[in-house]
Amino acid sequence: MKMKKKKMDWTPDLSLPAGKGATLQRFTATDGEDQLEIDTTPWGEGDLKINDEPVAHVADNQSGGDAFRDLEAIAEELEERKVAPDRTPGPIRKTDKLDAIHRKQNV
Repeated sequence: MKMKKKKMDWTPDLSLPAGKGATLQRFTATDGEDQLEIDTTPWGEGDLKINDEPVAHVADNQSGGDAFRDLEAIAEELEERKVAPDRTPGPIRKTDKLDAIHRKQNV
């Protein structure tokens, strides 16, 4: 039986403005030695950085929450692959986004 890894604990950056009119929300998490950061906008764009390196960008989501959930899933998949690099990748949702990340990492 495969054990599912616990989800990362994302913390909002409270130093940035929040609420109506805020244009950027930032969330941070730590997984092992990796520092992860997700920035989202209310209009559905977002960026994921791992150790200050940009690894993913999403656009055309309905909201910042949707962008966050997409980037969170990408971050968790990437971190899981680091733990089990010899694992044969199975079917992955959001493959177009993950393929873009893998191309960026291999460049």
